[in-house]
Amino acid sequence: TLMGKAWAMWLSCDLPPNYWDEFILTSCYLSNHVLVKSLPGLNPFEAWHGFKPNLCHLHEIGSCAFVLI
Repeated sequence: TLMGKAWAMWLSCDLPPNYWDEFILTSCYLSNHVLVKSLPGLNPFEAWHGFKPNLCHLHEIGSCAFVLI
C-alpha cells in the first residue's frame, strides 16, 4: 500500500514527520513507474503512454542537495 511504502521511506531517512505528504506523493509516483503483476512486463506508465518512463531524475530521499542561484 502507499502508506506502507511511505512509512518505509520515512523510517529509512532522518527527516521530520512534517514531510509525510512528500513520502505519500513519492510512493504514489514510484508505484506508477514500477512493474506490476497485472501487467506482465509493463508498468502502469508504460501501459498508459506507450513508452518506458525516464527515471534518471530520481535521487535517494534525504540526500544532500544544493540550490543554485
